[in-house]
Amino acid sequence: MRMNPRGKITLVLFFFSVCATAALVHYWDGVRSERLQPAELFNVVGQQLAACRNDDFSAAYQQASATVHQRFPLERFADMLRNENARWVKTGRVEFGPWRRRGNQAVVEVLFIGRDGSVSPCIYSLVCEGRDWKIDGTRWVNAWKSGQQLRGIRS
Repeated sequence: MRMNPRGKITLVLFFFSVCATAALVHYWDGVRSERLQPAELFNVVGQQLAACRNDDFSAAYQQASATVHQRFPLERFADMLRNENARWVKTGRVEFGPWRRRGNQAVVEVLFIGRDGSVSPCIYSLVCEGRDWKIDGTRWVNAWKSGQQLRGIRS
């Protein structure tokens, strides 16, 4: 079967438009899934902290990633949180600092501010499991003493 030039052009343009449409749909789907509101991350951390303050370690365990569940059974996880709970109990308030996302992983700086003005920063690592963010680990950073001036730009 022979096709005239007009038919060939039409067929090529049709396939090009199908490919271009698929590429655009794929791109916009990726852009939409990449949009992350930091409040999603802050909420997960906040829920775990609230559970810890209420000694509800099973609720805190629900905010932990599958990797944490594999490494630590609930009893050991609860013991770890009890040991760290002393830092949280002395906290006057919690503030969230810078955050960043790379693919299905995110990092959030959480600032535990004591009643005496001291600041204990903690870096939370989170991982996206399905549609939910889960805490994959924490790392305490050197605390700032009360009244310590921070470097930066003043406005």
